[in-house]
Amino acid sequence: MRLFIPYLAGSTNVGTRQHWGARKREVDACHLLVRNAVRREGLGRVANRVDLVFTPRLGRRVRRRDTSNYSLNMKHLEDGLVAAGVLPDDRGQYVRRVILEPPEIDRRAETGTWVEIIEV
Repeated sequence: MRLFIPYLAGSTNVGTRQHWGARKREVDACHLLVRNAVRREGLGRVANRVDLVFTPRLGRRVRRRDTSNYSLNMKHLEDGLVAAGVLPDDRGQYVRRVILEPPEIDRRAETGTWVEIIEV
């Protein structure tokens, strides 16, 4: 299953130095966006172990970063899938592999992240 979530976290370089309160607000906003996308797509709980593939999509006026600087985005979204009830947890028992693809650039499209959930 493939799901678009209109969320793109700040750079990992910036996020690791962020005040805990600001980071919590950002994570909470991410989790809300994930829940809304999950409901919109009608996704339920995944029963099997999964691979997660994250592909950021950069829309209008969003600057490109090094691929590894999207890792905080990936973590927030993975935690959001747990909070939304799609995954029971994000430990290795449930998530076998996490893959971060380089961003796709489409200046006419909405900025966010494609999340592919592959049951293994």
